[in-house]
Amino acid sequence: MAKLFQIKRVNGVTDDAVKAKTGKKWEEWFKVLDRAGARMMDHQEIRQFAQEQLGLTIWWSRLLTLGYEQDRGVRQKHQRGSRFEVDRSKTLAAPLAVVWQAWHDETVLARWMPGITFQFAKATPDRTLHLDWPGDTHVVVMFSEKAGKTKVIVSHERLRNAEDVARLQEFWSAALERLKDVIAEGASR
Repeated sequence: MAKLFQIKRVNGVTDDAVKAKTGKKWEEWFKVLDRAGARMMDHQEIRQFAQEQLGLTIWWSRLLTLGYEQDRGVRQKHQRGSRFEVDRSKTLAAPLAVVWQAWHDETVLARWMPGITFQFAKATPDRTLHLDWPGDTHVVVMFSEKAGKTKVIVSHERLRNAEDVARLQEFWSAALERLKDVIAEGASR
């Protein structure tokens, strides 16, 4: 039980933030779920209970469920079902068209993701890319532009374990930093 009171942040959300939005801190929510028998519920049942019985929004019910399962040792951080997922994002000082092209131009792509081979599975122009990645994993890349800057969010899915998460967090952080540098170089030419 001592662990319960040490929690100050769940998935990046602080106790103060959760209390401001939901009226309770993390440990208070976890106690409510314990009393409701959540230890005997599966993920979907906990989420549904949090939404329907506790009145939380879809977003807060999902976050509470993940936090609860992580705290109780049912789920590891970045785990989704039996697989894992890692997300990385970067805001680039370039218009969306330039960033989108950097994912499609083979010469530019080779400069910031050297030696990487993947297949485009699906694309929604200027919005989303779905990539079939080596090792039977999947990558979803989302793009959005605001005030001439483009935010790129990469979600690498279907990972086997926490070691894959750590390796790919590092990979995507470095790749997006190289993308930023390549785009900056292109703007100065």
